[in-house]
Amino acid sequence: MPGAPLCEACARALPATDAPTCLRCGHPWAHEVPTCAECPAGVAWARHAAPYDPVLARVISAMKDSGRRALGAPLARLMVDRIPAPPSGAVLVPVPLSPARLRERGFNQAGVLAAHLSREWRAPVVNALVRPGDGRHQRGASRGDRLGQVRDVFTCTAPAPHHAVLVDDVLTTGATVTAAARALRGAGCARVGVVVTARVVLASGRTRVG
Repeated sequence: MPGAPLCEACARALPATDAPTCLRCGHPWAHEVPTCAECPAGVAWARHAAPYDPVLARVISAMKDSGRRALGAPLARLMVDRIPAPPSGAVLVPVPLSPARLRERGFNQAGVLAAHLSREWRAPVVNALVRPGDGRHQRGASRGDRLGQVRDVFTCTAPAPHHAVLVDDVLTTGATVTAAARALRGAGCARVGVVVTARVVLASGRTRVG
């Protein structure tokens, strides 16, 4: 793909989640609600820059599967433009890949996003989590399968921050961030938030363009 990794016009054209939403996790609904069935367990709040759609899916896939890590900059810019900065004192914690996936890909896309977000939000990045086992590939897995696959796969290896903000590219069922939040909270973290580039929303969710 010639030109910029993701042009400004294309970024502006990506759909955005319209209000009303769940106040806790940002999932769109017909009416504003304080919490909902889509809230990831153990997470105090979650926000996404855009609903997961075919265009954004191709961009994220190009970053992860084709090694185009330069796409991390415009994707992080989209997050900065659409997600409020975390509160002062919060630290960014990238969701880690398994060792096999990291060897295969050569980089962790969550870490790339977190590095860009850190500069924009002036929030430190703390690699507090590791994922020792290789586990199974989650793409295409059901919610129940995902929950079982990642339930205890993360370990907190650094002093747990008081307020951690998990960073990842896509929120699908919430199983991964739930497991990551469990590891952080088990190590003493008082509050866990989540920021992602894209979120899979239910068909009833409302979206707008721009």
